[in-house]
Amino acid sequence: MAQKYAFLIDAERCIFCRACVVACKVENHVGSQWQRNDVVLLGPDQTKNPAMYSVFMNCQHCERPACIAACPVENKAIEKRDDGVVLIIPDKCVGDEMCVYACPYGALRLSPRKNKHGYNVVDKCTYCVHKLERDPEATGSNQPACVMTCPMKALEFGLRDELLARVKREGREILNIDKYGLGSSNIILKPRPVRVASALAEAGEKGITEWSFDLKDLRVGSSEELIPVG
Repeated sequence: MAQKYAFLIDAERCIFCRACVVACKVENHVGSQWQRNDVVLLGPDQTKNPAMYSVFMNCQHCERPACIAACPVENKAIEKRDDGVVLIIPDKCVGDEMCVYACPYGALRLSPRKNKHGYNVVDKCTYCVHKLERDPEATGSNQPACVMTCPMKALEFGLRDELLARVKREGREILNIDKYGLGSSNIILKPRPVRVASALAEAGEKGITEWSFDLKDLRVGSSEELIPVG
């Protein structure tokens, strides 16, 4: 099942306010001990141009999800819908965290919430799936809370093919985050070079480079050790 939806992330616009993280918590009743999304800051590194930038990270709703493959539950506690959205089925989850360890993006997290069987349930971004079928003009719109809240419009959400077509028309480059061939959904635009660090230029330094990508830099923010409640 191909991905239908995606986030388009423009790091040039992000100011690292993390309003998107707070909006997700409010919309989806996510507790203080964990989070569904995060913004990670790469840099500062004065040998890079730009020296630093921030990247929004969430569940990738992969085309070939490692979390589903790793789930040990019979008939799986994670499903991939026909529209590509990957969802956890809380009452099937046994909280063994195999899916958490399998995800290279660190997008899943064991939460303090318990299901009817008493297991702590794994949680992650759902694209605010409860809003997807709404009319765009309805109260609350049909956009994920993070997109609606971003003050700089660094986040967009929509049909992936349409977003990719627009990126191509605008001539922007995309950061390749699909290092394991899972078919990650997010479209992260490469920040364009903006300056040469004056201190390095005055010192006669050469070879200012672009940022390389490493998955360990782009994992959803770590929570402190969970203390299960309930």
